Amino acid sequence: MILDLSLNQNHHDYWEELKSVLLINEIESEKIKEAYDFAYKAHEGQIRDSGEAYISHPAWVAKLIAQIDIGEEAIIAALLHDCLKKTQATIEEIDEKFGDEVALLVSGLSEVQDKTTGKKVDNTNVEIFRRFLFSSVDDVRILIIRLADKLHNGMTIESIPPEKQIEYAKRVMGIYSPIAEYVGLHYFKKRLDDIAFNILFPEEANKLREDFKKQEKDEIKAVTLVKTEIEEMLQINNIKDYEIEGRIKSLYSTYLKIKRKKVENIGDRVGIRILTDTVTSCYTILGLLHARYKYLPDEFDDYISTPKANGYRSIQTTMKWKNKITVEVQIRTKQMHEFNEFGPASHIAYKLGKNNESGMGIEWVKDLVKWQKSNNNVNNYKIKVLSRYVYVFTPKGDTIQLPKEATALDFAYRIHTDVGDHCLGAKINNKMVRIDQKLNSGDVVEIILTKNKNVCKNWLDIVTTSFAKEHIRKMTSESERFAN
Repeated sequence: MILDLSLNQNHHDYWEELKSVLLINEIESEKIKEAYDFAYKAHEGQIRDSGEAYISHPAWVAKLIAQIDIGEEAIIAALLHDCLKKTQATIEEIDEKFGDEVALLVSGLSEVQDKTTGKKVDNTNVEIFRRFLFSSVDDVRILIIRLADKLHNGMTIESIPPEKQIEYAKRVMGIYSPIAEYVGLHYFKKRLDDIAFNILFPEEANKLREDFKKQEKDEIKAVTLVKTEIEEMLQINNIKDYEIEGRIKSLYSTYLKIKRKKVENIGDRVGIRILTDTVTSCYTILGLLHARYKYLPDEFDDYISTPKANGYRSIQTTMKWKNKITVEVQIRTKQMHEFNEFGPASHIAYKLGKNNESGMGIEWVKDLVKWQKSNNNVNNYKIKVLSRYVYVFTPKGDTIQLPKEATALDFAYRIHTDVGDHCLGAKINNKMVRIDQKLNSGDVVEIILTKNKNVCKNWLDIVTTSFAKEHIRKMTSESERFAN
């Protein structure tokens, strides 16, 4: 599928542009037109930083969602996704006009925005923040619409100040690009990565762009020609049930490869992926390719016979083609591809699971695949990940992961044992609460301290975390020994 991401900034009939996408994708437009008119009226008079009417943004997001085939409700929610935050529209109005499902999506999008806006994201807590974001939604369509929202913001980012561009780019690299990978939207990931790369590393990006400008036309032509050549070769040799995908590698992925290999340049920006049904076919295709094309021995890896530690399986080889162009080819079964793309082999999912002191493991990633599968032709977009945990914030914006049912006192001990020992009370979302108050994801927690230690046996009934219980038992025992 090739997505239409065009930006028609001089074209002011945004409905006609969206309608044309609906027609191409055979989507009924009557209810969607009602939502467009509702959003148009709600945003009337609002202007984006780019100078366009605000309706251009939700209309573009809806256009993209319409091409992904996740249902009419998602398209309508995309049109209405900013109504609660930026207009006088209410969730009751949306519920009445467009139904419960749309209202839940719009409400979920608004909640995610509330929980993430202004929160600190840096290298020390970014993985926990990602988990928090996942724990905040139970419908994968909310994440997808949020990604489309972020992508359009990135594609029109020149109109905002440089410091805000940098903030956007850091959040994309740390959060939204990995999320695009988790839900299988690798095309989104590629575009988001390149936008953020251009903002955070402008000198490196410009140099690469200039280096590749001369060969770009040849590379684009090569993708089509190489695919055609390989298809003809497979047909002649009676190879059946295969799929071939071709692409030009993104600027950012090329930059990462140059850094990883510690070279000045990379020639194999043309990528071909061949998916087949059996392992035998994988090796047969590899033999045919190596018989026809010269290949680079140093660039050959057989991760089928010897999988990576994270379970990734694929054959990877780099072939010499015409005009000094090299082509990287991946050969794998369709089952391997699904595992590599959506399962624990995801680099970040593996990183989250490896040596994870929380014991959360990597099983949760599989739930993000299930939304794409359907039973009896009924689509299921519900996800239930990380339900064993809550994610709360310090007043400075750091993200803290705690077990579900954790209390304010658990939070205090997670910050530091001294904070727990001297905990007098707590504020949750600026309201005073008892120290046994249960926490919810998204809460901002502030601990009120006293100079005197308050550890006592009764607190064992208040805390839920094993670390806090063990510490309180130890401190209580020492206190009793001292008293005797």
